[in-house]
Amino acid sequence: MKQLDRHVVIDVETAQSYDHIIEIAAVEVVGATISPHSFVRRVKPRSAMSPFCYAVHRISLADLQQEPYFEHVIHDLIDFVGDDRIVAHNYAYEYNTLRREFERAARPTYSRERFLCTMALAKRAGLPGKLRHACAQAGISIAHLRDAHDALNDALLAAHLFLKLNPAERP
Repeated sequence: MKQLDRHVVIDVETAQSYDHIIEIAAVEVVGATISPHSFVRRVKPRSAMSPFCYAVHRISLADLQQEPYFEHVIHDLIDFVGDDRIVAHNYAYEYNTLRREFERAARPTYSRERFLCTMALAKRAGLPGKLRHACAQAGISIAHLRDAHDALNDALLAAHLFLKLNPAERP
């Protein structure tokens, strides 16, 4: 029996554009199924909160005061991701943000080649680049979502979009 391919879909929310993770979610996709296994952590940033970023996710620094710093959750993230492919919507954002956090934690970063981009898949399929717009046009429900973004819901949306647009993963 062939072992099913495993992908890990990651999304981050940040305190600054492209930097300082405040929330990270990773969702496991095995074959053509989103598994119930996920990794979700809030993280206290070592920076101020950008008003723009706050407007996107509505998570304040006060909400994060009791959370660990990224270097205290990185080991759990690495264990969850393992050696599998990483999927992200607008992968450059997740890649660059993770790269900065891994560098601050003095850990080797994930290589660019490990990443697949659902935004690129969406654009090739004639869909918009924004995750929620692409999902809506692809027939993936977004009606249950609140306006503010959160890493888990965005990772789940990206996982659904990945399965819908990646021919290798269709049942």
